[in-house]
Amino acid sequence: MPRKNRKILDKILCHHMVQGINKEYIFETNQEKDKYLQLLKKYYKQFDIDIIAYCIMNNHVHMILYSAEIQNISNFMKQVNSIYAMYYNKKKDRVGYVYRNRFKSAPIMTREQMHTCIKYIHMNPVKAGLVGKEEQYKYSSYNDYLNQTGFVSKEILQFVFSSSENYIKTFKSIEYKNLNTHNRKPNIEEILNDFLFHEKTNLAEIRKDNELIQKFMIHLSSNQYKFSKLEVAQTLKISKATLYRRLYEKKF
Repeated sequence: MPRKNRKILDKILCHHMVQGINKEYIFETNQEKDKYLQLLKKYYKQFDIDIIAYCIMNNHVHMILYSAEIQNISNFMKQVNSIYAMYYNKKKDRVGYVYRNRFKSAPIMTREQMHTCIKYIHMNPVKAGLVGKEEQYKYSSYNDYLNQTGFVSKEILQFVFSSSENYIKTFKSIEYKNLNTHNRKPNIEEILNDFLFHEKTNLAEIRKDNELIQKFMIHLSSNQYKFSKLEVAQTLKISKATLYRRLYEKKF
């Protein structure tokens, strides 16, 4: 439930996206979608989060999240995604990364931008050809808005539409626009930090471990990150020649 005055929209109201590694269908079945939705419902209050909108697709999830503290969002996403990754790996009898990268975020600065983002999220299954109309898709917040169910409360409606009454006409009339909010170039330092966390190691260790360096390069390649060897070397704080030597000239 909203707990802070939101007269000014800032970086703590954000559009977030989580995607499967190699764009794999990590939410392909209804059971998998139900599990992720269950985790959202289980932890959002614990981390003091408002879920303004969501849509769970086959290989990615879109959400608009709000919290009075930006760290709450990071902790919430880490909790939900870590537990789902363990569930998914166990179910599929696999090991390794489940997500393409650390969840992506884009700040929402105005109410108009928020409306556009909500529409974009709810239109995902329509644009993908999964359904003909937004209300036909089970795993989004579209019907929550119509029926004031799920994560949608009167307080959220008051924030989104400045009123919890007679908002449906406005909600249905929001114009669809394609968004490019998540097309920024990935930050290699963020990617490295996530890799180090996953491998339970640190920068000092990876710099002297050939296998870890090779594993990191494979991770970059499998996620289609296009960083030069020089960028990788600089991030690892080694020379380009040293990087090549550690890789034994192996191409990734």
